Amino acid sequence: MARTYNQQTIAILEAVLQNPGVCTRELYKTLGIRQPYKDFYNNIYRLVEQDFLDRKENNKGIVLALSAEGQKILGRIKPQRDGVWKLVIFDIPEKQKKVRSVLRAKLKQLHFQKWQNSIWVSPYALDAEIENEFNQLAKHYFVRLIKTKDINQTQDLEKMFG
Repeated sequence: MARTYNQQTIAILEAVLQNPGVCTRELYKTLGIRQPYKDFYNNIYRLVEQDFLDRKENNKGIVLALSAEGQKILGRIKPQRDGVWKLVIFDIPEKQKKVRSVLRAKLKQLHFQKWQNSIWVSPYALDAEIENEFNQLAKHYFVRLIKTKDINQTQDLEKMFG
């Protein structure tokens, strides 16, 4: 199942992305956290342990930078448009209903929207790991990922992604 992240975690990752090398005390003040500093620091510690943040000490104190894993997670939580439409088309038989349900849940997690029954669409960038998952699915099931910039009418799609 998709992992959820609390608002503070998302705010921390976004703030560190915008200001690499920020010290934890500055970050605490900047974000206007309304909890004890120790609790805030424990959240930072968890993000470092999960390898979402890189932590270093210097004369300013503890400074943070977003790790590659943190960038990947932030990209999944707050996806960015890349100018390419992604369409996932699938035809998974009723006998494999569970696979179909898992695929739909994964598509929702990746911010895809149902366009038609077995056609899902997204304007957001996908990382290589996700594209590889679709390639693996294609080996066992009829699941196709199509990437295109050329769709003749996109008004209805744009409304879906507001």
